[in-house]
Amino acid sequence: MTKKLFFSWILTAWVATTLAATFTLQKTIVGGQLTPLCLPVEVTTTHFDELFAVGGIDDNGQAVLYPVARVEAGVPFVARCTETRSLTEIADVTPVTSAPAEIPLVWQGGSVQGEYGSYTWHYTTVLGSLGLASQLTFTFQDLQSMDFDVTLENLSVRRYFAQTRYDFSRTSQIQRFNNGLLARPDEPNPVTLPIPATATGEVTVSVGSTEGAADVAVVSSDAASGVCQVYNLIPQRTYYFRMEAAGTTVSQGKFHTQGHLRMIYVPSISNVRDLGGWPTYDGRRIRYGRIFRGGELDGTNNKMPPSNQADIQTMKALGVTAEIDLRWTGREGDYTGMSAYDFSEADSTFYFVDGDDYAGSHLDRPETREHYQRSFNMIVNTLRNGGGIYFHCVWGADRTGLFALVLEAILGVTPDAFFKDYELTSFSIAGLRSKNNFSGQPKYFDAYAGSTISERAANYLRTRLGISQEDIDYFRDTMLE
Repeated sequence: MTKKLFFSWILTAWVATTLAATFTLQKTIVGGQLTPLCLPVEVTTTHFDELFAVGGIDDNGQAVLYPVARVEAGVPFVARCTETRSLTEIADVTPVTSAPAEIPLVWQGGSVQGEYGSYTWHYTTVLGSLGLASQLTFTFQDLQSMDFDVTLENLSVRRYFAQTRYDFSRTSQIQRFNNGLLARPDEPNPVTLPIPATATGEVTVSVGSTEGAADVAVVSSDAASGVCQVYNLIPQRTYYFRMEAAGTTVSQGKFHTQGHLRMIYVPSISNVRDLGGWPTYDGRRIRYGRIFRGGELDGTNNKMPPSNQADIQTMKALGVTAEIDLRWTGREGDYTGMSAYDFSEADSTFYFVDGDDYAGSHLDRPETREHYQRSFNMIVNTLRNGGGIYFHCVWGADRTGLFALVLEAILGVTPDAFFKDYELTSFSIAGLRSKNNFSGQPKYFDAYAGSTISERAANYLRTRLGISQEDIDYFRDTMLE
């Protein structure tokens, strides 16, 4: 049964002695009361009657708690004892020379991460405000019927979406958000599912779009790790899961994904995301799971390691059946034009553009028009066959950004979506990509007839690329929902 408790008291967990040789614990745990803590030693249920890990904090200060048998040193947790006790009665705390002065909490959506920097427990919301842990509302989860919300966007990206709204006139805000907080801010949050302390050995989690199904993902983890992580889900969906160990269901339930953007977790590839989710002028959104954009897969130029086969298989499992390579031998050097997916130009699943098309002014060049005609026809044919497309250059930035602009213009996305999709590359190894340098690109289509950018872009495709209205309509009908 779910229940909520609210704490208004102020928590002070640690006071160091003047000699700084040991820590003197000045905290009394009141009997029956939940107490947020963070200790420099491992604790177990032998120290506390009840021990809870923190599974997430939302913008309203509500945290998900789930029962665990132990918590590692330095990891925030919540405890409860039946009787009032002093911490000195519970744990023998020895000096830890590397113990930081503070450990505030940074919410990453699926889990709470301790960052060195208060044994007074803090958390940071997506809007940047700092709150005391004593102001959290705790929601308990029964591991046999879990039901919780989780954002798929990391903290930096989520702040960017929450605090930025663009039109053609507003200047770029992206530099405020890529602050080095995360090692890979181009990667999404996982959904972190707790593994019950009773489970041992390998644990398997089946994730489905309906109860009892496993049509979305099947992932495995060692029970000793304490959690099982699921990546690459779609925002604004409800998913059902079942966790099994040794043939027995040890946890099950559902979770609801939040966010604006589907970032893709493939560690050896940079800046990968689904083109889906962006809003259009007429109130629809681009459909997820059909077109993906990102960086090169072979690490030839962008200093990433060559994509490993596990990541290639992840992309194929997401539905990618064709690749458009926007790189150019004139810039990237002696490049063979081979598909990292083992797709082939012979069966129209691979197209090496070999061009340098990165500015709106290039859209009128004969070579660019040829490149985009072939690319668009390949996309439509792939969609007709039920497949998905991955298009990329080196960084997934400028050449990829211009081609994404053409596709999004045909679909009629809003200016806010145009500019954010371009600027999100700033969270990758490609470096800063500012809306200030991109604002003029969508205006290229103003030279063509039409009352909306979608109509003007369609006129460009018909008159300059020779694309039929039938194919344009099919593309729109397939890609919008």
